[in-house]
Amino acid sequence: MPFIAFLGCDGSGKSAVIQGVAQRLESTGQRVTLGHWRPRPFAASGANLSAAADDPHGQAPRGLAGSLLKLGWLWLNWWVAWLRYLRRDSRRGFVIFDRYHGDLLVDPRRYRYGGPSWLARLASRWMPQPDLVIFLDAEPEVLLSRKQEVGRDSLEIARRDYLKFCDRSARCRIIDASQPLEAVISQAADTATKSI
Repeated sequence: MPFIAFLGCDGSGKSAVIQGVAQRLESTGQRVTLGHWRPRPFAASGANLSAAADDPHGQAPRGLAGSLLKLGWLWLNWWVAWLRYLRRDSRRGFVIFDRYHGDLLVDPRRYRYGGPSWLARLASRWMPQPDLVIFLDAEPEVLLSRKQEVGRDSLEIARRDYLKFCDRSARCRIIDASQPLEAVISQAADTATKSI
């Protein structure tokens, strides 16, 4: 079974879509482990094992030393959790993450990363990789109609960078998140099950 990561700008509906996909998969007898951004490496296996990221868009990036330490901590979190339970959980069912370490490459400001981008790319490349990345895409007008926490300029930049990120990855599938929620959930669930 696959490890799936969902990406999307604020307002794309990631949380609602992930919840809907998880419910559909569980209704067919599939086991689902949910996570957000980075796993909790020393937790026991099971659903909802995640450590939510703060919302640091309003905060200054860390300095070089702090950024490198945080990147090392992220790398350690992913590998310890992968070896302890995520790899096993992905063999027994679906592991679904709302954001994952690749998100740092698109939106370093969210995670207050102030280190070199080449090092973040290298670290991300050497962490456990999702089998499938689903990007929930929508025009800025749609995103802003749902959530106004991020300005239009920031949304346009983030969307552009996510699309570039997906363009470079054969694992990425883009779903139109401006559709009704049930349609997005259906398309995402179909995409997930086809990845088995």
